[in-house]
Amino acid sequence: MADKQIESGNNNITNSLKIFAAETPDKEFLFDLNQNFGLTYKECNSLVNSICNYFKTLGLKKGDLVSIYLDNSLEFCLLFLASLRYGTVMFPYPKIFSKAELKRDINLSKPKIVFMQKEKSGDFLEVSFSRLIYINGEKQSFLRDMMKYEDRFVAENIRPEEIACLFHSSGTSLHPRGILYSQKNIMALIPSVCRGFNFCSNDIHLIVLPLAHSAALNYSLFTALYKGGTIILADSFWNIKNRFWHICDIYQITYIEVVPTILYMLCNLPFEKSEITSLKYIGCGSAPLSEELQMKFERTFNLPVANLYGLTETGPTHVDHPLDANWKRGTIGKALDVNDIRIIDEEGNELPPGNTGEIAVKGENVFPGYAFNSKLAFRYFKKGYFCTGDIGYQDEKGYFYFCSRKKDLIIRGGFNIHPDEINELLLKHPGVERAVTVGEPDDFFGELIKCFVVLTEGDDSDEKALISYCSYFLSPIKVPDFINIVPEISNYPARN
Repeated sequence: MADKQIESGNNNITNSLKIFAAETPDKEFLFDLNQNFGLTYKECNSLVNSICNYFKTLGLKKGDLVSIYLDNSLEFCLLFLASLRYGTVMFPYPKIFSKAELKRDINLSKPKIVFMQKEKSGDFLEVSFSRLIYINGEKQSFLRDMMKYEDRFVAENIRPEEIACLFHSSGTSLHPRGILYSQKNIMALIPSVCRGFNFCSNDIHLIVLPLAHSAALNYSLFTALYKGGTIILADSFWNIKNRFWHICDIYQITYIEVVPTILYMLCNLPFEKSEITSLKYIGCGSAPLSEELQMKFERTFNLPVANLYGLTETGPTHVDHPLDANWKRGTIGKALDVNDIRIIDEEGNELPPGNTGEIAVKGENVFPGYAFNSKLAFRYFKKGYFCTGDIGYQDEKGYFYFCSRKKDLIIRGGFNIHPDEINELLLKHPGVERAVTVGEPDDFFGELIKCFVVLTEGDDSDEKALISYCSYFLSPIKVPDFINIVPEISNYPARN
């Protein structure tokens, strides 16, 4: 059946709000567990219009950069959707950022406005080029303030190729970058994800992953919005872990995406089988999923696990649907219909099935480039295909397999961490002469962070002091788990 939204000319994901505000005005779209408060499609559409008019009073223009530093919340979703409708570029900062990392990104990107959670801001210093607006989510005070503004808004003409949002990417201060994503990227990707995973208007998604990362947006917020489904928001998995299955039961959750660390945790938490009735499977992504953990979860809960694969630069690229008749456990599935995916060699030549090479992607979902470093993206394209930096192969039936990473990244708890970012920080410490950071396999986090350090002559710093130093500048997920002080390291970063 043809996609009604595409036929109606829906070229902006927020147009879905208008469609469902008219067709199903009283259906709940967003419910915030932390606030115990929800909004219908009609209410959300009106509030998004009101926030757009609020943006006008702030002097924002189409193309201006706007940032948010908020927990998963109604406010986060509505500000993001309002930005997409208004035509500003939304750059969400991960809520795990340390204050030093947040300042660094603000100094780099220079947004016109930063919406910050009041209780998270602490003694954050003002910056001359950005206006900081503090949001108090208690008792929906921000939402009530927005209701003062006109709830009708006529958006400027927004072209498909215009940038819709910008995502933080793991990198170093020497090679800063942000991942640009256009309106066209979103509207090419989301219908394809819906087709691949058979998402529909009856779906109720539980979001526990941070909305500042693209996975929760692409698999849940945007797909539920596109199909007229419902979103249940948790500020994090860790705050609801003891109520997780009860929440799934109470709200009749049909879909949730997690990371392997959460799967591992769920396998070791008590549960009642009577609470697992609405979920047919669970999605797991953002880090490699072992077949052993996949099978353990399925045996424990009688729920299969979809092995989700994609990058921020592309969004989801494959569909691994456990309810398909020919589903193959252990693969990352087949290519979404928006993609042309190949396994290539070093020269960019396509390899035949069964041969291992780099996973390369082409399609209208592929990002247009990096911010702050416009030339960087050219390094990652060969013959028109985006090179993911991941190694895999394809079998004769079109199923893809992930083998390893070509890129030098550590994935800890589903978060990408660039080792050089930690090396650079350690080398700024007056007592460190050389440093190297590596990932160490771990059943729970996937990988732990281990550093080897050579001290400058005469320095008496110990592991505890160096970890404390890292903790001041890095978000907790990036702080090394172990620092080994060694007498010598060859061919690794040294102080300039």
